[in-house]
Formats: sequence, structure tokens, C-alpha cells
Amino acid sequence: MQDIKQTLKTYGLEDAEAALYLASLKLGEAGMSELSREAQIKRTSAYVIFQALEKKGLMGSFKMRGRHKFVATSPDILINKTQKELEDLKSILPQLNSLTQKKDSRPQITYYEGKEGYFVASEDSLKTPNATVRHIGSISEIHNVVSEEWDLNFYIPTRLKNHIRFQALYFKSQMPESFLKANHSELLREVKYLPENFIYNTSKLIYGNKVAIYSSKKELVTVIIESADIAESERKIFDTIWGLSATLTK
Repeated sequence: MQDIKQTLKTYGLEDAEAALYLASLKLGEAGMSELSREAQIKRTSAYVIFQALEKKGLMGSFKMRGRHKFVATSPDILINKTQKELEDLKSILPQLNSLTQKKDSRPQITYYEGKEGYFVASEDSLKTPNATVRHIGSISEIHNVVSEEWDLNFYIPTRLKNHIRFQALYFKSQMPESFLKANHSELLREVKYLPENFIYNTSKLIYGNKVAIYSSKKELVTVIIESADIAESERKIFDTIWGLSATLTK
């Protein structure tokens, strides 16, 4: 249930809103007292939360035999709403891009504090189909932030869907069990080892004309550099190390 609530939060619902919506889906037509008990929130607060969900089109109410009944809208509306928002965003994307165009060619640097940067950079690397993404450094430290489950259940499936190849330079001692058991060829992935005597806790993602630098979980910072020259230089450095590194074997 926690995973469902977390997903609903990404659609803009607060914790209490997600709890009331899920309670309404479970109970069907119900009074507010029943809903508030199921959602484990105060009855007085539940009315305010209901009004917020009603404005979002996720709940409604009606009178039956003099009593107010509350009911959740079909979950399909979440997909329909998201698809419409995505289409609306796509329609104005050319205008947004035109606003960001610069007269000079100086590198653009974006700095993130917290987990958000890890997800932003990782998801950004999935936007160009049929490309190759290069990753060098600490896979365990990345998993400490985004979780191995997110990698296995979101990043890798999305990458495969977009036919994006993945080259990784990792430390053998940090290799997760899922990597050691996986068929890398089927996952469009190649992995080689870095020397253990140079082990460190940061990593670097190279894709398109961008380089994302991830700090350790302790610092929790991500820097994304958008520069064709820098990205090309980092690719060549990566490829040089790649040629000198040991190939991963089971």
C-alpha cells in the first residue's frame, strides 16, 4: 500500500489525499465517518481533503435517503488526466525551448541537492532512443539513493523499451547480485571492472551532450553539465579506460 501512496504522490496528491482516495476506492459508496476511519484521518479533516479531491476530479458525492454518500472516481481518470497534461505540455514545448535558446555556446550547469537530482539525471538519459549511455563509478552508492528496485523495475525496462545501450565501468566488490546473475546481452548492457585500489563513492553518467556527476549519498548532490565539447571529452576518457579494463565474467 505504501508503494501505491508513493505513486499517487507523484501525481500531486498529498499523503492524506491519497489515503482518503484509496479508502473510497476500497469502500465504494460510503459516509464520511466510514471513510475517515478507513483512511485513519480525523472526520473534520476528511471533509476538507474531500473538497480538494473533488476539485481534482477524483471524488464526488450525492444524497441517498437524506444521507450524504461519497464515492471515488474511477482510477482510469489518473491516466487520462496525465495523458492530457502531457499532450498539453508537448504542444507548448517548442515555445519553451525557444525561450531557453542562448546566443552563446557556453555550457549550461544545473545543480541539485537531495535525491531529486539522481532521478532527474537518470531519467534524462532515457530520452534519446537508440543511443548509448556510459556510467562509471560506484553502482552501490547510486543504489543507496535511488534503490536497486527502481533500477530493475523502472530504469532498465524503460531503457530497453527505447533501445538504449548501456556501458558500465564498476568496481567488482560493489557489483549487486542482480548484475552477476543477469544476461547482459539481453539487457543491452556491457560491464567492465575498474581497479579495486582506486575505489570511490561518486559516479558519472555520460549521455548525449550531457554529463551528470553524482556525489556520494552523504553529500547527496548532482551536477548536470550540458556541453557538447565536455560530453565528447568525457566519452573519449571513458572509452580509453574501457579499452584498458577487465571484462565482466560470471
